[in-house]
Amino acid sequence: MIQLLAILIMRIIYLKNKNDLFFNSAWELYIESFPLEERRTLDEQIKLLDEKDYKMLCYIENDILLSIVFYWKISSYTYLEHFAVNSNLRGMSYGSKILEEFIKDNKNIVLEIEEISDEISEKRLKFYKKFEFQLNEHEHYQVPFRKGEKELKLLLMTHKKVLKKDEYKDLYMKMKESLTQA
Repeated sequence: MIQLLAILIMRIIYLKNKNDLFFNSAWELYIESFPLEERRTLDEQIKLLDEKDYKMLCYIENDILLSIVFYWKISSYTYLEHFAVNSNLRGMSYGSKILEEFIKDNKNIVLEIEEISDEISEKRLKFYKKFEFQLNEHEHYQVPFRKGEKELKLLLMTHKKVLKKDEYKDLYMKMKESLTQA
């Protein structure tokens, strides 16, 4: 019963500009959750808010930021670019509840994770597999956020199915068109 109540009072807020109430909290969580090579600068992030296919949203409960979910609609895919839970709330099932809601609301979800090299990356892989994300065997590199920046080798996961080679190539080309800024 208590878990049901938690879901009922959780809100989703779409951030549309840097003056939105939770923008600064979301930005702090983003900075603390992702290494430098996997994130944008503040100016780049603010510029993205004008992109029609990009969404920056927060899950809020009792005016506390629970999680950030930054994603793109790219062709028929939903690219979950950044997903992080407030570090003070990790291990309390918020990530699972939020990801379940995101999956219900979106189709053809793809995401990237770091190569498996330690206990944390292993836990991340198991977390996504629990929600039927499949590890793709294609050699995959994160599309650089800026032109001239080198690519970062990551693992690609897709929800419920593995992409065929031609599907992967098509997706990657569309990601390059959408994600790289000047």
